[in-house]
Amino acid sequence: MRYWKGSISLSPTRDYPLLRHVLHSGFVTHNQLFEFLRLDYSASSRNAFNNRVHRLVQHGLLVRQEMPFVNREVVYSVSPAGASELVGRGEYYVPPTRKGTWNTAQSSLHHSLELNEIHLALKRSGTLVHWMPETEIRSRNDLTDSGYWKYYDAIVTVRLAGQDYKFALEYERTPKAARQYIAIRERIEQEATIAFFLYLVPNHDLLRFVADKLSGCRQAVYFGLFQDFLAQTLALPIRRNGSPASVSLNSILTHSKTSQRSGILFPSIDV
Repeated sequence: MRYWKGSISLSPTRDYPLLRHVLHSGFVTHNQLFEFLRLDYSASSRNAFNNRVHRLVQHGLLVRQEMPFVNREVVYSVSPAGASELVGRGEYYVPPTRKGTWNTAQSSLHHSLELNEIHLALKRSGTLVHWMPETEIRSRNDLTDSGYWKYYDAIVTVRLAGQDYKFALEYERTPKAARQYIAIRERIEQEATIAFFLYLVPNHDLLRFVADKLSGCRQAVYFGLFQDFLAQTLALPIRRNGSPASVSLNSILTHSKTSQRSGILFPSIDV
């Protein structure tokens, strides 16, 4: 088959998985992207991957971010043309409606890169069954009547001892205004399809701040440290809103399943 000069033929097993990972991530580093594809068995040769990314950038489907970083590598996002191509292939996607300031863009970028590290840690652990990214959650919330009450960073399904467990994940990199947590708490309390909520934060001060703001929530919300999660994944020590004690994430997840089978909707461990 012949193609017009300057056109590009996209591989369904190489190009589309790559573009989807970038779309779902928002922003992703060169190494993170290769690791996602390697773990999905969609890439093995680093040279072939480098050439593929370069070709997608040259044809305007990926955007190479020109932003200054300290000890950071090249960062990519999907261009409007790339997102449109994926939508035509059935991808769940609702374009963002607001344009933020440069500081907002910087914060969003760092949030995305660190959320990628959380995602990759779960993939490497071998426990991840499904990661529903915010792009898909936003599509479901905005376009259907079967969505969630909040735009979570991800809805995660993991497998432990042959059983699947689902939870809503939030990575709270920086604090919000106190009034915003009132609305967040109300939305979480109305959630009927998720029984477990996990907040990861970068330091103890922010953990205490967010846990305090959500302490009155009627749902069981749990909190843990970002770096500890990267090192321990589901063995992460977490604490529940309103409690200073901690217990491992995997034990809470398995207990929550038992509680639901007994007719208790939410985890009931005293921690």
